[in-house]
Amino acid sequence: MVDNAKAGGTRWGAVFLGWGVAVFAGLVVSPALRLLYVSFSEPAVERGELTATLVVISLVAGFLSYLIGGYVAARAAGRSGGTHGALTAVVGLVVGLALAVVLGLFGVVFAEGVSLPPVGFGLAGAALFAGLVLFLTNLFGGFVGGKLGEPLSAGTDG
Repeated sequence: MVDNAKAGGTRWGAVFLGWGVAVFAGLVVSPALRLLYVSFSEPAVERGELTATLVVISLVAGFLSYLIGGYVAARAAGRSGGTHGALTAVVGLVVGLALAVVLGLFGVVFAEGVSLPPVGFGLAGAALFAGLVLFLTNLFGGFVGGKLGEPLSAGTDG
């Protein structure tokens, strides 16, 4: 007989719930951090400009958002909290890449006088490195949140 608590398996409903909570938390946390930064320092960052300040705010907001989302995913799954929490960030990456492809295709289809697809999509140099660091931070935040939300198992003396 297989013990369901130890059988593993991913509860994708819990992962998607955690991802949705992380997105909502990001919509709240990110503007709050930007507002906090602007109130204590220089003027806001220009749109489209990649600065160290923007990267740090994105890292902190992403970490906190996926920490919350990972916690929710772990509580909903009831097991394997770290895995379910980390998968919230993986789902976020997959959804983000899918949106980038779809929006890129819309840009090619509806752009006038463009014969080739746009090159780059910001996937070079500093933007690529910042995106990779942001994803790894989100992954770590989801994992930590998942571990925090993992139910305490009774009788694991082994």
